[in-house]
Amino acid sequence: MGSGEDTPTRPVRIMPLGDSITEGWGSATWAGYREELFNELHRLGHDIDFVGPRNDVFQPEGDPDHAGASGITIQGLTAVVPAWVSAAAPDWVLLHIGTNNMYDDNATLAPGYLRDLLDAIQQACPAAHILLASIIPSRFAPFQKHIDEYNQHVRKIAEERADRGVHFVDMAPALTASESGQDDDLSDNVHPNLQGYAKMSKVWRDALHPLLPAPEGGPILTRNPHFQTTRLSAAHQADRGWDRGYFPGWDNEGVNAYAAELAGSGNGSNAVGMFTAPPMYKGISTRLATTPQVPVRVTFRTKSNSLGPAYACDPNAGSDHTFTIEADGHPPATMTADGSWRTLTYDFTPTATFTTLRFSPNSQPGCGPLITDVLAREVST
Repeated sequence: MGSGEDTPTRPVRIMPLGDSITEGWGSATWAGYREELFNELHRLGHDIDFVGPRNDVFQPEGDPDHAGASGITIQGLTAVVPAWVSAAAPDWVLLHIGTNNMYDDNATLAPGYLRDLLDAIQQACPAAHILLASIIPSRFAPFQKHIDEYNQHVRKIAEERADRGVHFVDMAPALTASESGQDDDLSDNVHPNLQGYAKMSKVWRDALHPLLPAPEGGPILTRNPHFQTTRLSAAHQADRGWDRGYFPGWDNEGVNAYAAELAGSGNGSNAVGMFTAPPMYKGISTRLATTPQVPVRVTFRTKSNSLGPAYACDPNAGSDHTFTIEADGHPPATMTADGSWRTLTYDFTPTATFTTLRFSPNSQPGCGPLITDVLAREVST
């Protein structure tokens, strides 16, 4: 265990940008390639934050944010990306776009539209790097002819802009399509099936991994370390509920969720506030896929909080709050949150392939602490 002045984690901000294939059309949870890519990058040790104006309300784990819009064309995306990209401030943009331009002879205009789109992205966020992908194949032969021609231009355009932070990703060969639909990677004429989305995630992973900053530790085990959620709004300071969906990847046992600005420093995190007054508020927990005997270090940020009597809190309870952190099979550790954001650590060595990590409020007056940015990492040798 340890403490120190808060130094907020700043995840790498990644914007999945495109049409319904980016949105995840045809996948069970509408996460498409995004959820598996998120998990793959965590396994490689990268702390990432998906960003964008849309979120996937069905996604059970990970980070639901994205910038995929069903049915959108290249020129349609060009009209909205200045606002989308400026607001999200991505470090990296994963761009797969053009499928909806392939349906007629106007497909020949698509390369020009693509240049305009890249100009719009780079004007809105000059520091962002763009991974520009060739688009996946279609089962319909007339579409495929246009796709093959367009993808040649995609490669050329990326190479022309290599010195401006554009990187070509050859996505098309990774997936197969057949007119009969037998044993291919599509769920219909244009959208991937689960197997196809898994292949897309691996191509994005292999392209991103060598370009991202070197990981600051081993594999990240927390599925949702920064409490990304589909249920939070900055307009509501507290939004209490028992539904696990408030914090994908976490079991929510009657706690409060707080808007991102309370987590501080604009790093995209939300914070969870743990009530201590009523006994039914038991905190939060998450299940980690652990390797027996491989040590794990948990780093997290915490700050005391008191919302007052309207939330069953005692406003005179003081600025310090104690809470408990515990991993299965290990003694609980009691920690203290004070009036400032602090980064604390908790170390344990798992004995099983799955370990539950819990944060629990203690039975003291007032509201419990705020918790955010919970990164459980394997300690690599």
